[in-house]
Amino acid sequence: MIKRIIPLMLAVSINAFAEDDKREVEDLSPLQVTSGKTATATNDTASAVTVVTRDEISQKPNALLSDLLREEAGVYIQQTTPGQGIPIIRGLKGSQNVHLIDGMRLNTAFFRNSPNQYMALVDPFMTEQIEVVRGPASVLYGGDALGGVVNVITHTPDFVGKEMQLTGQMFTSFDTADDKWLSHIDVDYGNEKIATTLGLSYQDIGERTTGAGQSIPFTAYSARAFNNKWVFNTSEDSRWLFDVQYLHQPATPRVDDLVAGFGQSEPDSSVFLFRPNERLFSHLAYASQRATSWYDTANVHISYQKIKDNRFKKSFGSSDIDTEQNASELLSFQTDFSKEFSDQSMLVYGLDAYHDTIRSARQRTTDSGVVTIREPRFPDDSTMRHIGLFADYHMYAGDHEFTLGARYSDYLIDLNSPAISDDRLDLTDFTWHASWLFKLNENHRLFANLGRGFRPPNIFDLGQVGERPGNRFNVINPNLNPETVLSFDFGWKHAGNGWQAELVGFVSDYQDVISSVLTGEQDANGFDIVQSQNIDEVRIWGIEAELNYYFDNGGQVFATATHTYGTEDTPEGSGPADRIPPTFGVLGYQQSISNAWHIKSQIRYAATQDRLSERDQGDPRINPFGTGGFVVYDTHFTWYSDHDYRIRMGIENLFDKKYREHASGLDAPGRNYHVSFHYQF
Repeated sequence: MIKRIIPLMLAVSINAFAEDDKREVEDLSPLQVTSGKTATATNDTASAVTVVTRDEISQKPNALLSDLLREEAGVYIQQTTPGQGIPIIRGLKGSQNVHLIDGMRLNTAFFRNSPNQYMALVDPFMTEQIEVVRGPASVLYGGDALGGVVNVITHTPDFVGKEMQLTGQMFTSFDTADDKWLSHIDVDYGNEKIATTLGLSYQDIGERTTGAGQSIPFTAYSARAFNNKWVFNTSEDSRWLFDVQYLHQPATPRVDDLVAGFGQSEPDSSVFLFRPNERLFSHLAYASQRATSWYDTANVHISYQKIKDNRFKKSFGSSDIDTEQNASELLSFQTDFSKEFSDQSMLVYGLDAYHDTIRSARQRTTDSGVVTIREPRFPDDSTMRHIGLFADYHMYAGDHEFTLGARYSDYLIDLNSPAISDDRLDLTDFTWHASWLFKLNENHRLFANLGRGFRPPNIFDLGQVGERPGNRFNVINPNLNPETVLSFDFGWKHAGNGWQAELVGFVSDYQDVISSVLTGEQDANGFDIVQSQNIDEVRIWGIEAELNYYFDNGGQVFATATHTYGTEDTPEGSGPADRIPPTFGVLGYQQSISNAWHIKSQIRYAATQDRLSERDQGDPRINPFGTGGFVVYDTHFTWYSDHDYRIRMGIENLFDKKYREHASGLDAPGRNYHVSFHYQF
C-alpha cells in the first residue's frame, strides 16, 4: 500500500524518449491521486483514469487548459469560441463534471450544464499534470461528479539540499492559423525547507483561418495570467503551501452569437464580448504524515475563488447596449484523512464544505444615453451552501481489492428572490459506490465499478433569466429535482513489458436530467421562451480504449478510440440524447531520431455524428443534418540542445481540412505552421 500525502508533484512521467525498451510497471503507470485521494499508480486503481503527464504536456498545444486533454481516451473537447473550451466526459459536460485545481473546486453555482468558458480561466502553463476520473465520483467529490472529475495539479517548486537554488523556464510560440502568440516565464527559488515559484503568461490570439483559407471574424482575444506559490516544509512529515492564481481575458468575443449559424439568416448579436472574464484564486493547504491513532496522513485545505463573467452585448439590428456584471465568490474548506489498519484494509474519510455567493446586475443603455436597470441574469446575492461527509473503505484479499464508499451531502440554495414564494431549496442526499480490482499478474488488471452520482440544481438551473443563443429567452424554474446517475463499468488494464493499454466499457442511467426546454411560447420581442426542466431519463453507454507500445529503437506507437451512444426517454417517446460526441480518437508514432531530434506524427479522427436530439437540431452551432467526420494529420519536429534549449516546429492539419468538432461554435483551424522556443535554466 502506498502511503503518501496528497501531492503537489507526485507524477511519475511516461518518458517517451527513454532508451530502455523494457519499461517497469511504474514507468508506464503514472502516479495519480484523484480517483482515491491517495497516491496510486493508474494500473492499481479500480477507476478508469486518464493522466496527462508533464512530458506529454510539453508536446501539446496549450493556448487553453482544455487543449491539453485533446486526443485523450474518453475525453472530447468542445469549443463555442476560441477563448473557451470544455471537456465532455462520458457524454456529460459543464456542471455535470467536477473541475478541480489542486483538488479544490472550480465549479461555481452559475456553472452551466452545457458548454461554458470557465476552464479557460486557468493558466495551462502552470500545469504539472492533469488527472481525469471517467465515471461518477460523487462519494469523494460531492455533487456534480456525474460524468467524471478533472483535477489539474499545478507546478510546485521542489529542491534538495540546504543551499538556496534558482531554476526556471522561458517559453514563446507562434501559430499561423490563429495568428497566435504565446509567452510564459516562471522562476523557482528556494531550498529543501522553503521554496517559491512565480509565473507570468501572456496570450495574443488573432483572427482564425479555417481549412481552405476561410477567415472567421470575431475570434481575436488576449489573456494574461499570474501565479505565485510558496512551500514550507516545516518537518520531515509536514508541509504548508500557499498559492495565488489570476487570469484575465479583457474582451473575448462569443463567435457563435456574432456569426449566423445553421438555420439563421442573421446572427443574434452585432457585438457580444465577455468583458472581462477573470478568475482570482488563493489556496492554503497543510499536509501531514505524522501518524496518530486516528490517521496516518492528513490534509487540510481552504480556498477562495472569485470568477467574473461580465458581458457587453448589442443585439443584431438594435442600437441598445446591454451590459452585465456577474460574479461568483466561492469559499471552500476540505479535510481528508487516511488510516491503514493492517495489510488487509485502509480507510479514507473526511469532510468538505463550500459557500458560493452570486452577484448579478444588468443594464441597458439606449443610443440617446438613457440607462435602465434590467432584471439580472441571476438572482442577486443568491447563495449555495454545501456540507458533506464521506468515507471510502478498501479491503485487500490476496490479489483482490474491494472498495465501498458512501457520502452524506446537505445543500441549501437561497435564490434571494421576493418574486418567488418559496425561494429556498434544502436538499440532502446519500451517495455510494462499490469497486473491485483483480491483479491477474504483475502487469494485468481487471476492474469493475458500480456507483450512484448526484447533482443538485444550482443557481444557473433554478434562477437564470435572459437571452440565450438561438433567439431564445430563459425563464426561472425554482421547482427542479436533482439529477442522479447509476453507472456501471468494467475494464482491463496492462502496464509493463514495453507497453501500456486500457479497455473500458460503461453504461450510465441518468434520472431527472436537467436541460433547457422550449415551452412553446414567445416573449414580446419574439424570442422563444425556454426553461430548465427535468426531462426524464437518459442512458449513455460507451467503449474507451488506449494503447502505448514502445519499440526497441525507442519509438512509440500511441492510439486512443472512444465510442459513445446515448438515448433519451421522454413522455413523447425515445430518441438520441443531447451533445453526444461522435466516435473519435488518435493514432500516432513518435521517436527520437538522434540525441538532438525528435519526431511526432499523428492522425486525429472523428466519425460523422448525425444522431441528433430535437434540441441539437435546433442548435445553430450544429448542422441539422449532422456534423461531418474528419481525418487530420499533424507532424512536429523538436530539436534539443543539451536539455537547456528546445525548438519545436510543425504542421497541423497538413491537408488544410475544413472541419468542425461536434457541437462547437466555429470551424477548427486550417493548416497551421507552429514554431516554439523553450529555454530551461
